[in-house]
Amino acid sequence: MVSRKTVSRMSRYRRLLQSLRESGVESIYSHQLARHAVVSAAQVRRDLMVIGYSGSPNKGYDVAACIDSIGSFLDGTARQEVALVGVGNLGHAVLSHFAEKSPSVAIVAAFDVDPELTETLIHGVRCVDVSLMEGLVRDLGIEIAVLTVPGEAAQDAADKLVSAGVKSIISFAPTPLALPNEIFVEYMDITAALESAAYFARLGGREESAANGDGDIEPMVKKLESLLARSNMKLEDLATNIGARMVTAGKPGGTTVAKVYAGDRVSDLLNEASDKTLLVSNLASVQMLRVAELMDVPGICFVNGVEPDAEMIQLAEDNDTLLMVSPQGVFETCGLIYQALDTEHA
Repeated sequence: MVSRKTVSRMSRYRRLLQSLRESGVESIYSHQLARHAVVSAAQVRRDLMVIGYSGSPNKGYDVAACIDSIGSFLDGTARQEVALVGVGNLGHAVLSHFAEKSPSVAIVAAFDVDPELTETLIHGVRCVDVSLMEGLVRDLGIEIAVLTVPGEAAQDAADKLVSAGVKSIISFAPTPLALPNEIFVEYMDITAALESAAYFARLGGREESAANGDGDIEPMVKKLESLLARSNMKLEDLATNIGARMVTAGKPGGTTVAKVYAGDRVSDLLNEASDKTLLVSNLASVQMLRVAELMDVPGICFVNGVEPDAEMIQLAEDNDTLLMVSPQGVFETCGLIYQALDTEHA
């Protein structure tokens, strides 16, 4: 059996390798791929052993061959079919992007409320009235859906998709979805991305990240990583030292980390986190916890006194994820972590 976490890492390896191949890279060592994927070199080697692929001690992994091996493992022989809900400008763009892009994943049905769009072909995909969505998605056995609808329509559409058998949803809607734990949801927040781009454009392109307006957190996070790398402090002790309340116990025997990621963007967490990362966030959601689970994140510190609900606590206990709650903001919490570690090494 292969875990969801391994599958997630394999997908990440393939995307990175494809990008490297386009840049002219023909071979890569495990430690180089590990640095791009933010995992350990040992983890890369273990994962690739799962698919029976091994590199050369002299040249490392052949990039093209490794991509093919991962593709055979991830894609299999059956094509994954996808439904798209909402065929406005964004929906058109998504359909255009996926038209004949992948032999393993394809959008096969689109749904909208506009009568001028229904029963038309858009980039080779037939658009159907949304009133027929549940039945058609169920009949086709579709398990993946993309939501490109306005926020007020997202929850109802998601509920109907789940009722029809959809197990994974990519949502571009600017609103959180309340769905069962077993449903995987990936949020694509274009508004947040544009606002971040506008903010840094006003700064002249400088990446000076601030947390809740409290101050510049990036240099502190870098220093924290240096201190953590030399620390033997357990997360349980760290929680006590920064005045945070432990909600779940974490792994038996205690947990140590080597990195801090402060933020609440799921896409960034996928790129930054690993099994040695403490996540500091003010977003207490099942979705964040699920992504943390995929990335093997051992501990999460919620800030501003934000409390995880019973559903999150149960999921954390099932996964041995340590949850703690700090009454301080992101910047202050990272400052307290810094002080605790700096004192340890004084």
